[in-house]
Amino acid sequence: MIHQFLKWAGWCFNRREPVKRYALLTVRIGQWLLYLPLHILLVGLRYPLAPIAVKYFSTPNKLNLVWWLRWMETPDNPLTGDPGWQTEHIKPGSDPLSDENRTGWLERNGFAWVNYFILGCAANVVWIIWHYDEQNNRWFWVRPDGYWMLRTFIPFPDVVIFKDGRLCWTPTERYLNVYWGWSLFGAVEGRHKFTFTTRIKSQRPA
Repeated sequence: MIHQFLKWAGWCFNRREPVKRYALLTVRIGQWLLYLPLHILLVGLRYPLAPIAVKYFSTPNKLNLVWWLRWMETPDNPLTGDPGWQTEHIKPGSDPLSDENRTGWLERNGFAWVNYFILGCAANVVWIIWHYDEQNNRWFWVRPDGYWMLRTFIPFPDVVIFKDGRLCWTPTERYLNVYWGWSLFGAVEGRHKFTFTTRIKSQRPA
């Protein structure tokens, strides 16, 4: 009888588990939608505020903003940006510490601290290790606590109108880069950042 009871209890628990997961996912989607307007507002504020912050509120070594504006920065890189930024967006021979380059970094990545520590979520190291090798095999991930990540490239037909300064009409294919939710495989100081990246790419990354 005890065996039958345990078997029945296990069956009931397993029956409820998918419902629980869907309920948590629904809550987290609602949370993400609630945070989204603030995130979009901060993205818009980066452009008028970045030049002012860099010019008037940088530290003497130019690597950071004054302490009370650190929440406008990225928690894992100074105002000179990461190696990818310096390689792709800074002109060869240009000083990464120039106002122009530091402003460009802040316009692109400003308020990342808020995205990590206010809008973000706590990292689950065990979950990351368990799924790390297969992170590129799926476009949608959900943690047991409902935090989720949508990351994919959606192809769509497009046309190149100008090329090398000349008018043309060349059919091509581009990709809509969609990266929404929380960055569940990238942690900084034990936090995953809130993300709403939507960009058009000419080529799909390998």
